[in-house]
Amino acid sequence: MSQNGSMKKIGLLLASSLCLTAQTPVVLGTAGNFAVLAFSTITNTGNSVVDGNIGLSPGTQVIGFGPGIVVNGVIHAGDAVAGTAQNDLTAAYNDAAARPCIGPVLPGDLGNMTLLPGVYCNSSEENITGTVTLNGNGDPNAIFIFKIGSTLKTAVNNSNVNLIGGAKASNVFWQVGSSATLNAGTAFNGTIMANIAVTVNTGAVLNGRALARNGAVTLQGNMITNPSPSGGAGSLSLTCAANFGPVGQPYASALVAANGTPPLNYSIIGGSLPTGLALNASTGAITGTPAAAGTFSYLARVTDSGESLASSNCGLLVGTNVPPPSVPAPPTLILVIAGLALTTVYLKREQLLAQFRRV
Repeated sequence: MSQNGSMKKIGLLLASSLCLTAQTPVVLGTAGNFAVLAFSTITNTGNSVVDGNIGLSPGTQVIGFGPGIVVNGVIHAGDAVAGTAQNDLTAAYNDAAARPCIGPVLPGDLGNMTLLPGVYCNSSEENITGTVTLNGNGDPNAIFIFKIGSTLKTAVNNSNVNLIGGAKASNVFWQVGSSATLNAGTAFNGTIMANIAVTVNTGAVLNGRALARNGAVTLQGNMITNPSPSGGAGSLSLTCAANFGPVGQPYASALVAANGTPPLNYSIIGGSLPTGLALNASTGAITGTPAAAGTFSYLARVTDSGESLASSNCGLLVGTNVPPPSVPAPPTLILVIAGLALTTVYLKREQLLAQFRRV
């Protein structure tokens, strides 16, 4: 029997044994609110797009945003929110590490295997060359937990964690005793909880979370999406990038897809972006410096690995530093003292005058 055939047989044996014991999800706590969470530093090069929060504690250095872009989230660098998330990550890591291993030990490479829900263990390093398929077997609550003693590494331009049968990225957990490396071209699903560091190399796509307990997270032109607990049920959709940018100043935004199966491919199929801006086909990032003022319309499209597609008619107004009329100006901050309790309020001029006339 070929090596691939043997590995598949082991996978089926493991699946038949492990799926008999239903698992509960690893409780991430507030760490689940982060797409990227690190201990020492977070460093990005290239047009990475992180869909979700970024957190760092106790370190404070988040480097490379921009050119990296954060959508649907904020950066917490060395604050209490990130500190609490790190504590919750430790609890989640220990939860996964304590799950009992049932059945044969995983081989050193998961490529070409199909696995059913369960707890899978390897006390040494784990590689993924080719495709490993996680089959939820029709259960929307199917849990997959991988306990890896040392390193996790994917093959360059030949690695894919594929979900079928209702399996969800939010229910896949990778507990890594050392560091995890997703190499170029990888399409990966699930939450990585590395004891040390996580490195996501050029063009790799992570539908999940990159969480590092005691080291750094390093990104290189990636798309990272914090997975929805619903598993992204529904048809593929596409949200436009920001619709305003000052002329002659750097612009950084992104097209954002929902419900797609990575890897995704973004394109402009009608109209055009302003001169000076460019689209990253892998991440959806639109960056550059618009050279001239004007109103620009374009038709954006995204396709996923399942050959689904979605399109959106988008627009971009390039003008002065003043936001477009559709964007309300921020309210004026006024400190009111005379005759009133000391407070900070937002008031229109007429409201303020009326207050003083009553004093």
